[in-house]
Amino acid sequence: MGRRVILIGLSTAAVVTAGGLGAAALGSAGRDPRAHQAAPVSAPEGGVVVHVDPGGGAAKQAAAGTVSSLEEAQKVLEDRNATKATVLVKGGTYQDESFEWSYSPAGGDITVRPESGTGRVVYDGGGREGYWATVRPGSGKIHFSGMTIQNYTAGGILFRGDKETRQKISGGSVRNMVFRRIGTKYGEGKEGYGAVHMYYSWNMRIEHNDFQNLENDTVLSRIHAVYFSNGASNNTVSGNAFSKVSGDPVRASDGASGNRVTGNRFQTTGWYGLFSYFKFDRDPVCGKNNYFAGNTYGKVYPRPGRTKSFKGQPVDWDNRGKKGACRPDPIKVGSGNKYAPNARATPVN
Repeated sequence: MGRRVILIGLSTAAVVTAGGLGAAALGSAGRDPRAHQAAPVSAPEGGVVVHVDPGGGAAKQAAAGTVSSLEEAQKVLEDRNATKATVLVKGGTYQDESFEWSYSPAGGDITVRPESGTGRVVYDGGGREGYWATVRPGSGKIHFSGMTIQNYTAGGILFRGDKETRQKISGGSVRNMVFRRIGTKYGEGKEGYGAVHMYYSWNMRIEHNDFQNLENDTVLSRIHAVYFSNGASNNTVSGNAFSKVSGDPVRASDGASGNRVTGNRFQTTGWYGLFSYFKFDRDPVCGKNNYFAGNTYGKVYPRPGRTKSFKGQPVDWDNRGKKGACRPDPIKVGSGNKYAPNARATPVN
């Protein structure tokens, strides 16, 4: 589902090529954007590279054979039956875009990231309802890297597997991204769910991202930074910074198992805990072997009259706030967790 796209301050044309690329330079993080270098991600050898530049206008794009959106880039890859590919997004601010990614061929390995040397890439939803991106199940892997996603209500990226038909999303990643101002506090919509929402998604890596100001506008409506739902299992959340998250920054439910949360920094986050499990009536299966270790964290998200502190435990709640519905506990607490109430969750990017 494509939406209106505006690119501010750019005019360079986009082309479709094949071959490699270097590291991308962009800026973003905190309240004042800063330049930084994203982790290098090379185009797969012999793979297709698609350049996205919405700034040239329709006539120029047609003449140059360019693509103007991620949705169009996906169509190019599908037309070429590409399995190894990198989509390079020109630096700039993209307004009011939401899209669905469904191209995921067998053996596919596709990366979406900024183009080197063109500046930071920001997707700004302007407070619109929904997610920035919805990824559908398939046999390939999809990777997102080095961009800023802000001002969307439901969340940033929804990896939407299908538990009923056993169609998983597996093996992708989200790295060096910034997710900020996500939730109903920042726009229209009934509910904010998660900056990265993994619905029946497996073996994913969520690494070195910044999660900032993820908030819903009512006390009882809670949003998460990373949400493992509907059996999402064997995923890794590592090296991220979480700051000002009104719900539990990491949440699992519906039998989600084997997820590892290690080496992260948390500050001003959480409702029940830092990594919590929730058992819905709809699914009698409890999760198991989720793991929380080596994390540094500070104060809880402030609410009137609340002075609670987690002090070393992820606080494993389930069955609508009543403990004891799952035995053994769905989350194991490992070593190396450090409570530092005044520590800052310094942005990674």
